[in-house]
Amino acid sequence: MSLAVSPHYRAAYTGDPRNVPLARNAIASFASMCGFSESDVADIRLAAGEALSNAVEHGRSMRSNGFSVVCRFENDEITIEIRDNGHGFTPERREVPPLEDRVRGFGMGLMRTLMDGVNYDHNGTRVRLQRRLEEPHPPG
Repeated sequence: MSLAVSPHYRAAYTGDPRNVPLARNAIASFASMCGFSESDVADIRLAAGEALSNAVEHGRSMRSNGFSVVCRFENDEITIEIRDNGHGFTPERREVPPLEDRVRGFGMGLMRTLMDGVNYDHNGTRVRLQRRLEEPHPPG
């Protein structure tokens, strides 16, 4: 009997903004290793970058200012979980200023556009991004 092992990646980072590109590149490398096309990897990198930037900007608390990343690939789907230690928010109740008044605040919509699934839990301190692998490509 053979046991199939699904690829995964797990890391913890300090809340230093310089860690965002490190984590974003690690997630992109993981997605590439799972067979996503260059175009899909670019979308995943961008969506993850938004979530990571939010974790650094809003994820500070008295006990910690870091964030963690867990990536899994199962059943042709990548799941990326980014967790911070901030106070959180309620995504449904978050007030969004009118479009003409905004210079920021497009990240959540961008993530939803680029990914197949975006879910928040733990009062918004954990975001789960999901993207289905349409056509496997050789890693590279």
